[in-house]
Amino acid sequence: MGGIIAAVVLIVVAIGFSAWWKGRLIGQGKIIQRAKDFVEYAEIFTTRPIVNEEYVAALKALDLKKTGVSLEGNTKAVKFSGIYFSASIHCVEQTEANSVHRFEFDSWKVKYGSPSFENEMNMLLTMVEKMFVQLDPNAQVSTVKNEIKTKRGIL
Repeated sequence: MGGIIAAVVLIVVAIGFSAWWKGRLIGQGKIIQRAKDFVEYAEIFTTRPIVNEEYVAALKALDLKKTGVSLEGNTKAVKFSGIYFSASIHCVEQTEANSVHRFEFDSWKVKYGSPSFENEMNMLLTMVEKMFVQLDPNAQVSTVKNEIKTKRGIL
């Protein structure tokens, strides 16, 4: 009986700590409150025309240490690669009128039906959103549901 009570207390403490940590990250502006399925959506950023040098400098200025991903690629296709998830930004359109970029999560590890590193994924997305708003305060953002393919385990 004592083992069951200890397990329940441990679970309650873990849930409480997780909620406290997420609240702290929100309070610091590192993440924002998002829908549970935010990783299944692509964000489309439409901005003023952004020259390659300015875009590359903005990408290199991202503080990716706490997200667990590293940056690779070029101005047309950028990949954020990590052990637990990956994401990408693709230049969809570059004209004299505007620049259009698509950010999406490509893959992620799941635990109990949710992304294992949801806070880190949210942190990366928040950084990318802030980057585009800094590049163009009038940036427009829209979301598109991705087609998700899942691998189901036997158990």
